[in-house]
Order: sequence, then structure tokens, then C-alpha cells
Amino acid sequence: MVLSDREKLDFKLFCQQIITKPRVIDEQPHKREGIYLWCEDWRMIELCKYFFNGRDMYYEDPPPNRLKNNPLWSKDEIATQAEKLFADFGSVDKIIEYLKQEREKGGAE
Repeated sequence: MVLSDREKLDFKLFCQQIITKPRVIDEQPHKREGIYLWCEDWRMIELCKYFFNGRDMYYEDPPPNRLKNNPLWSKDEIATQAEKLFADFGSVDKIIEYLKQEREKGGAE
């Protein structure tokens, strides 16, 4: 999957919307195991990073502090989900629209 600069920018802008206005943890699908947390907003941020960085760069990028050593998160799972989204929707606009709708209705884990 090769994205244009404009398509990458679209993912970056959507990612920034999530970061700027995160949902309250209890208002989105999430998991807690001991000190670890994984939530739908973080999943969407990681998906966006996969899309705008590309597979190789995503795998090379060190995780943010909130995900370091977090067993609830997997780069492989994010890659699988991203590839499935691209296969299912076929366009950046449709993927972003789907993710926006998931955020609005509370998402699915």
C-alpha cells in the first residue's frame, strides 16, 4: 500500500484530532490488566501512524511511553488491522470515515 502525501496528511490530521480531543477511558472500549491500559483511541492513533509512516517505519519507530512493555498492544496486530482496513475499504477517505464513525458510536474492541 503506497499512499500519496495528501493521504498521509489526512491520516495525520485525523490522528491529531484524536490526540487533541481524547475520549474519557470509560466512554470507549478499553482493557486494563494490572498497571497496563489499552483503549480504542490509542488503537486508532497507532493505525494512523501505521498508515502515514508506512509498515517499515512503523515497526522501526520506538513506542510511546504509554505503550512501552504494554502486553495489551502489539505492532503486529496493528499492522494486521491496518492491512484489513485497507483491503476492506480501499481508500483513505473511507477508512477515516469508518474510524470516525467508530469513535462516535463508542467503537468496537
